[in-house]
Amino acid sequence: MAMPDQFMFVRRLGPGARLLIWLLVGISLVVLDSRYHALEGLRSGFSLVLQPVREFLRAPTELADELGGFFTRHRALQKERDTLLAERAALMAVQADARDLARENRELRSLLTLQVRHGEQGVRAAELYRGHDWFAQRIMLDRGSAAGLRNGLPVVDADGLVGQVRRVYPGSSEVTLVSSPGHLTPVQIERTGQRGLAAGSGQGRLELRYMPAHIDIKVGDRLLTSGIDRVYPSGIPVARVIRVSRSESSPYLRVECEPVAGLDRTRNVLVLIGRQQAPLP
Repeated sequence: MAMPDQFMFVRRLGPGARLLIWLLVGISLVVLDSRYHALEGLRSGFSLVLQPVREFLRAPTELADELGGFFTRHRALQKERDTLLAERAALMAVQADARDLARENRELRSLLTLQVRHGEQGVRAAELYRGHDWFAQRIMLDRGSAAGLRNGLPVVDADGLVGQVRRVYPGSSEVTLVSSPGHLTPVQIERTGQRGLAAGSGQGRLELRYMPAHIDIKVGDRLLTSGIDRVYPSGIPVARVIRVSRSESSPYLRVECEPVAGLDRTRNVLVLIGRQQAPLP
């Protein structure tokens, strides 16, 4: 039963009326906000409340962008590293070539000075390859009989005596090194003038033979060609004494020497073919 002052039946608003009311409310809020900024505080509050939601929704995109940028930078750094390594290798090759050219230039200048100092005519030659066997140590040169070379000619480098021409071909020649076993070189001690015979002992060494025990010789003495055999010009450095030992059972000293020429590193040599002719007056 209805109470007093209470309607028996209440009629609700229809959809059209509710839509009209919400439209009027919305238009009023828009007008108030555009003219008086009445909803600015409400908007700020909503923005603050929704900020974590926006950050959460934007996180996957930012993560994907960061990963993509990381891999892009990684590939770029790898390419840059490869480029730098290639440039470094090229620069090292250029530097090595420059060192080889500088060393060859020094050798050629020294050979020219050596030729002038000894007054010998010479033919410059370069090493083709090096051969070793049980009986001799030899190198092959790129000059032969076509350049005026013949058997027995001495071969020197910028530091001293290298060896002697043993075989000659039209375009090449074979040189036996001073350290070859059985190779003999007449020498004299630079400090005292004492003469002797240096024999190759193999493995890049020489031995000064038949030196009496009373001879004045010491470690560090330099041996020069004596010129007594008329094969080697006198005064060419041959070896340096590295060990002197005495034996109670032998009247001779055992003198070990090391060649001063670069037998294992020389590329350019000079083959001495004879004395230079003096110019006519």
